Amino acid sequence: MRVRRLDSQGDWTFGNGRGNYAAASDCLAQRVKTRLRSFRGNWFLDLDHGLPWLELMERPADLVHLEQEVKRTILSTEGVSRLTAFSMALEADTRTLTIQVTLLDVDQQAMTVSTTL
Repeated sequence: MRVRRLDSQGDWTFGNGRGNYAAASDCLAQRVKTRLRSFRGNWFLDLDHGLPWLELMERPADLVHLEQEVKRTILSTEGVSRLTAFSMALEADTRTLTIQVTLLDVDQQAMTVSTTL
């Protein structure tokens, strides 16, 4: 499995030939981050891609339901076998959510993925 690499701004990279593509664990980590950063219904090729962020973050936010949806989204990402560790920290002052997960891929290789939304 290969995907085009994203830069620090989340845009596709160009100009480096095959270096613009991520493979193996980099690919899977990028796929997980991309799904977590996506709004459900926002990608015309797959309306179920991403999370329903607006509904999940309505006040008062149900953090248990939010955690379940995030885990479900990660586990349904192609290449993810299971989660071995999960943490989620909501920072109300800065209005950010940090998700860190350790997962096993289909080859039983462990990796840690972290993203701040």
